Amino acid sequence: MWSNLILLHSNDPVNSLDDPGLEVWQTCQRTIAFGDRRLFPLSETERFYKGYEVFHGFEAYRFLLEVVSGLRSKLFGESEIQAQYRDRFREDKVNDSTFALSLLRLRDQILEHTKQIRSKYLTGIGRQTYGSVAESYLQKHKTVTLLGTGKLATSILPYLVSKNKEVRLVGRNQTKMNELQNEFPITTHHWEDYKPKDEAIVIASSFLPFNWESMIESSTLILDFRETDFNKPKYQNYIPLSKILGDLQETDEQIQSVKMDLQFFLTELTREREEEQIHIMNGWEDLLV
Repeated sequence: MWSNLILLHSNDPVNSLDDPGLEVWQTCQRTIAFGDRRLFPLSETERFYKGYEVFHGFEAYRFLLEVVSGLRSKLFGESEIQAQYRDRFREDKVNDSTFALSLLRLRDQILEHTKQIRSKYLTGIGRQTYGSVAESYLQKHKTVTLLGTGKLATSILPYLVSKNKEVRLVGRNQTKMNELQNEFPITTHHWEDYKPKDEAIVIASSFLPFNWESMIESSTLILDFRETDFNKPKYQNYIPLSKILGDLQETDEQIQSVKMDLQFFLTELTREREEEQIHIMNGWEDLLV
């Protein structure tokens, strides 16, 4: 059904993709754009476009399935990416073109297959969410300051609250902070009104208005989930994402075994989609209707 699917992918996009023939999905780790070869003509031999990797047809379907299942995330099997994908392609976030409607079908198939992958292979594989990872480092801390109001911050917040921690949320988006304060028992502070204190801090925002040295000196623990390696000196109370991922190596042997089994399962799921093409020869059959 997806023989005409085109997927453009980059972990570090250097060019914006504002072509009307593409639907773009951005996360903190990657940018993915979706297109159809009949509306956005790229040869099947094209492997790169404006610095983006290009995937075609069922290869694109398989790649997307791996991304949404968390198989290509730095935290293997993390589940936040699935919610981000579902949220991006809610009905009210796409236009009413036939191409967009086809993307909703793609969403439903990908989410169904993701559910199968997670239930069959990823149940019990280590700590699969950033929230659960954060909570594991903060067990001895009763007061936690969470910096940010985006997707990552809001995925971590419920875990902190569930452990009866006193949570201070710091951000710039006052509307979002009000929404979260109505939903959770937390206090909120605008960037300009907050100063780091003797507490644990979780960094889930790329924007930091504070002086780094003063933050280090005043905080009992800093858990940094930013992707960028800032090459900071080794502070005893500072834990960067690279160390977090390194500490998770305890489940690596189990993960490697699962990865091997998953390759066969992914091949079977993709083959099912290709077999559908026998019955629907034109791919997204109603795209141009």
